[in-house]
Amino acid sequence: MQAIFHAMSVRKILTPSDMPPVGPKLKELRLRAKPTLSIRKIADALEIPHASYQFYEREDGYKKPLLPLDFARRVAAILAKHGVSPTDVMALAGLTESEAEPEAREIEAQRPVAQFATMTVALPSEAALTDMFESLLSLIPPDATRAEAAQILARRLPSGFAACGPLALDQLSAPMPAASAAVQSPATDHRAPGPSSRS
Repeated sequence: MQAIFHAMSVRKILTPSDMPPVGPKLKELRLRAKPTLSIRKIADALEIPHASYQFYEREDGYKKPLLPLDFARRVAAILAKHGVSPTDVMALAGLTESEAEPEAREIEAQRPVAQFATMTVALPSEAALTDMFESLLSLIPPDATRAEAAQILARRLPSGFAACGPLALDQLSAPMPAASAAVQSPATDHRAPGPSSRS
């Protein structure tokens, strides 16, 4: 009889409804990120409203002891870029270490690997670039920090170039530079002044 009572007590302790909300643990992992991730930054990275993300961190918001698995996967992918182990995040969805390990490997495998190449690039006209940058700058909220503005521009720049349209070679007015031509900085590429036309 005592053994049955003990088993019932253990079952009672492990009942999910008796476990504390997962929000504070999620917040702790976010604050562990390097560099630091604000609620605004992680919500932007997840492409959800700031209030929607904040709901998961608040004890009086999301009251469940475990995160939804799909949401945990998305958060783990973001935090992995900031030095937080995906296994720690997946544990908040109730996965054991052995269950979380394949998820963590999948997240790490999806992280982009930088590749470097030297190439000559033909940019659109100054007017087209001006229009592109004006449209990109309009996406930045007035209260955004410089870091947040830079992140928005970095994320949107490829689509900004794509919106300029293809650039045909017959549209180019300048000759393509020779492969051996040295690249010079506009700040240091000054020609010596020629002789004065005044006598």
